[in-house]
Amino acid sequence: MVDGFAKASEAGGNAEDCQDLPHSGFLNAQQLDFICDHRKMWLQDRDSQVSKKDFVSQATYGQKAYLASLERCSPEAEGCEAGSSQDFGNLDRNGNETRIRRRRKIPYNLHKKVIRKEYRMMTAEERENLNRAMNGLKSKIIDNVSIWDLHTLIHYPDSAPGAHWGPAFLPWHREFLRQFEIALQNEVPGVSLPYWDSTLDQGLPDPSDSVMWSDELMGNGNGYVKTGPFQDWHTNVFMPLSPVPVKKLYRSTGGRTTDRLLSPKDVEWITTRDRFRDLTFCHDKTFESMHGLSHVWVGGFMYVIRVSPNDPTFYMHHAFMDNLWERFRQNRQSRRRREYDYARKICNRQHSFYAQMKPFNLRNKDGLSNDYTDFWYEYQNVRHCTEDNPTCESPYYFCDMNAWKCRSKIQLGGNCTGFAGTEICYRSLCIQNICRIPATEGNGFARRENHPTGVVWTKTLMLGDDDKPLSSGIAHVTIRNGLGHDDSVAYIQRATYYPELPGLVYLPLPNPHAGMSYNVTFDARDHYGRYCQSYCFNSTTNRYQICEPRINLQSRPDSASNISFTHSYASRRFLDMDMSVHPSEWKVYTPFMIFACHRKVVQSTNVLDIAERLLPPNELAEYVWFRVNILRKPNSNISIDDSEIEVEDLDDPTDLWISSIRRARSAYDQSVVFVRAKNPSIFKNGVTVRISIVIGDRTMPCEARCNMGDGLETLCEPVVFLHESSEQSQEKIFASDPGYLQLLGWKMVGHPTEWHLKMAFLSFYC
Repeated sequence: MVDGFAKASEAGGNAEDCQDLPHSGFLNAQQLDFICDHRKMWLQDRDSQVSKKDFVSQATYGQKAYLASLERCSPEAEGCEAGSSQDFGNLDRNGNETRIRRRRKIPYNLHKKVIRKEYRMMTAEERENLNRAMNGLKSKIIDNVSIWDLHTLIHYPDSAPGAHWGPAFLPWHREFLRQFEIALQNEVPGVSLPYWDSTLDQGLPDPSDSVMWSDELMGNGNGYVKTGPFQDWHTNVFMPLSPVPVKKLYRSTGGRTTDRLLSPKDVEWITTRDRFRDLTFCHDKTFESMHGLSHVWVGGFMYVIRVSPNDPTFYMHHAFMDNLWERFRQNRQSRRRREYDYARKICNRQHSFYAQMKPFNLRNKDGLSNDYTDFWYEYQNVRHCTEDNPTCESPYYFCDMNAWKCRSKIQLGGNCTGFAGTEICYRSLCIQNICRIPATEGNGFARRENHPTGVVWTKTLMLGDDDKPLSSGIAHVTIRNGLGHDDSVAYIQRATYYPELPGLVYLPLPNPHAGMSYNVTFDARDHYGRYCQSYCFNSTTNRYQICEPRINLQSRPDSASNISFTHSYASRRFLDMDMSVHPSEWKVYTPFMIFACHRKVVQSTNVLDIAERLLPPNELAEYVWFRVNILRKPNSNISIDDSEIEVEDLDDPTDLWISSIRRARSAYDQSVVFVRAKNPSIFKNGVTVRISIVIGDRTMPCEARCNMGDGLETLCEPVVFLHESSEQSQEKIFASDPGYLQLLGWKMVGHPTEWHLKMAFLSFYC
């Protein structure tokens, strides 16, 4: 036993000391440096009183009474009434109690210990009860703060300065979990807190494909949590370190290739230590650093320690840490030693044996008590398969007979490389290294197309692994406009034609009439039915950033999303395209919002390259089309409607094109006429044409003006020179495909109010 009355060492109390603390060499330098960065962040948050900035400046009486009721519960008592008042002993500055703390009472429903199982070992009913209890805590409010968030507040560094980075780490979290489990039992009697054994996922081809992160269990792990029992949970604070404001439950499971989960070797290292001190930070920073691996791997709110209890995964992960500690206690310590074996190097006074376990009215030593597993709970460890019994105790596990170990199954569409012929795939088979349903595309979702009317259209892309466009015809986006109308479903285009990008989906949206505003939400799923996370383009940083799958649609841009849309079914093809330039400079842009149907963080360069790689078709048609403006002067008696337009090739007088003005007019702008000339991509020296307005045999005395740029027009001859080089061509805007004509000159990028039209080179004033 440590001399608890000795003055507590301040070694390691400062963030800069972390690098010098001892470790076993089990983890690599990058992992250790990373954990030191997190420790520095924790200490800074502690010193800055971050809970008062993030959360509440002062807990109310009702909130304090609720939390006190959880702490009072003890195995010797018969009842625990949430919110009742009671006196508690306090600690003086030396850590000694000034009054005797009354016994904690046990909740009325706990007549026996509960069994904490691995999450995937729970029955469907047990899991449903757990989900109901957790959602109950999230929905119930005490003085404007949810009960769930009150438990999160307890974990803040200024509230619990001894919760991390020292020997109080394990006992503090043991008490924290006990109180949280009681809170769950107040919602659903008899429910227990499961643990997440992440070693069952480590060793899979891609742990983020684990069935753990499926709709059926914890919900998706790739971005905003939009599936499963915790979908659309609001959080008490914005997610730290995020470049965009995120205030909903968010994950990024395995989003960085450098991160990993706990391994069986880690477990062996933990459970074979000789003394409790070997698991404490200032003696050996290995264990607490190991604990951080899964925090970082899950990402999102789990990434930053103080806010990690926003994610239910936190409690299951820490229950596993508690499970491993209990294995060590049972295997390496006598019953007495479990309660008195402590660390000599305590990092700071908050971690001393007799120090208050802030914010609880306990001492750190109380967290070593055998009472927890004597009276409150015990763990049911995972039974691994053997040659004699090659089965596992969960439909979500399979037996890896190469290692004789139970592992997590993989969800539909996941990577099963190296496991062909095994039962690794949940409700599917490993076919060509992917979990698939035989003789079925994806999950068998039936493509049922409809053709809505009275809508506007916008584009999006759906991307698969490595940000490559999806091609499956059953990958789809569900559109919900929030007005009670039936949902619309849009599918990936089976075939695309320039300027359409691969992976393209046309989304029908409600028509934003003048003054109307629509909040439209999306639910994108790949062909396996897996959730696809939305990303929105930030034009300031020129990057795609995580965003919620929703837009605000308005005809005016005041607070509307910067999304490009059109009423015209025919014109939708040219959204996010610039045709206000020479054909050699045409540019297609990726849409404002895209959907990533994979488990990694989107790389913006990969997405932007999809458009960069798209080149216009090599059109070798003999002729091209370009625009001429014909406008009537005030008080003119020339009948433009009865006129014709002639285009004469000055290098080949036999090439004469004539059309009535009525026939050549644009459908959208009566002053624009489309005329024909030889294709300068074929005639390399360029093409020069003279244009005339005639009625019968008489040329009309129309004034010709040429657009010299910046809106400046000058009198000129009605002659136009076209060249395949933008620098040499007078008229820069032309196309060989008649299907492009109505949109020539338009840059249809961003909100329609931001679209730009470049005028034709030649105008006639008649």
